[in-house]
Amino acid sequence: MKKIALCLIIMCSLIFTGCFNYKDINKLVFSIALVVDINEYNNPVLYIEGFRPMEGTTEGQKVIFKGEGKTIFEALRSINLGSSYKLNLNQNKIIAFTQKAAEYGIGNFIDFFDRDQELLVRPYVCVLIGDPEELLSMKSSEGEYTGIYVDRLLDNIASSSRGIFRSINDYNNQRLIGDKVNVVSMIEVKKDVGEFKKIFVNGGAIIKNDKMIGSISIEEGQGFNFLMNNVAFGTLEVTNPEYKDAFVTLEILNSKTNTNIKQEDNKVKLIKDIKVNTVLGCVQKGLIINDKNLKQLKENAESNIRKACYQIFDKYKEKGLDIFDIQEEYLRKFRKEPEEDIIKDIELLVNVEVSIESGNDTIDFINVNGK
Repeated sequence: MKKIALCLIIMCSLIFTGCFNYKDINKLVFSIALVVDINEYNNPVLYIEGFRPMEGTTEGQKVIFKGEGKTIFEALRSINLGSSYKLNLNQNKIIAFTQKAAEYGIGNFIDFFDRDQELLVRPYVCVLIGDPEELLSMKSSEGEYTGIYVDRLLDNIASSSRGIFRSINDYNNQRLIGDKVNVVSMIEVKKDVGEFKKIFVNGGAIIKNDKMIGSISIEEGQGFNFLMNNVAFGTLEVTNPEYKDAFVTLEILNSKTNTNIKQEDNKVKLIKDIKVNTVLGCVQKGLIINDKNLKQLKENAESNIRKACYQIFDKYKEKGLDIFDIQEEYLRKFRKEPEEDIIKDIELLVNVEVSIESGNDTIDFINVNGK
């Protein structure tokens, strides 16, 4: 029995090893954000925002590194050669590619992010419109570290029906299936209040075969997200039934898009059944909360969703770009590869059902806000 207990103690001591104090941690710089750009020779230029712990405190110092090489790995090693601290990547929050690098081809760099053992699969991937040095050195009113800010920003846009986001793991999966099209967030630095700047999500970058070939505007994001079942929360702005120059905001409580694909004769039909549960969020001018007006709001909301879905679908159908994973749906349903240009021949049918909870409002109660 004593021998068994001794063996267990030895095993635990080997498994649960770690830092005795801050000494080891203080020799590291933790990467918070990675940005990939290219130089005039199309070689990668790697920017890293890092956090260096301060000995004896819970605080740290923000540091920014830059390295170049023929590959991402060489660029990273060139950074390590110029730093007295070892760079650690297992706390990295975001991976961004500049627009120039994305248009040149993410496929030239993506292998490193999939292969490196320190990097996690959870970080968001995005395309940066602008200068990487401006992004990483910006002074924000919401925090010092850009990587943490962007990570929280992309977490937060899940509450918007127009926001677009994708993790590096999702990107790596999507680049290998269907017609190999990805849509990732585009971010941009803009001036904020006073001397501060702010990072905004500015639609989505369309990546086909690892090259950026176009973009989705933030206005088109809502139709895209409803078609792709990416809407969890957000808002719908619909015309006020009683004041045509005023709006009513419906807050989305939950949304579900079921997809079905059918083949009839020589036609393929893509059917999207969208169910959205909402509550009255804001009323401009005033509104009598009764069955007639609630029915009109419901019809207006359903019409807006259908219109947004058809508009973005028709736009990319005409371009022959399957950003909606139709090939993947076809393969899953019929167990065979579809024709490469399936989107050109497919017919979309969108069914929308919106329910509205009137919340604390009473039927036939007149909201006199703004009257």
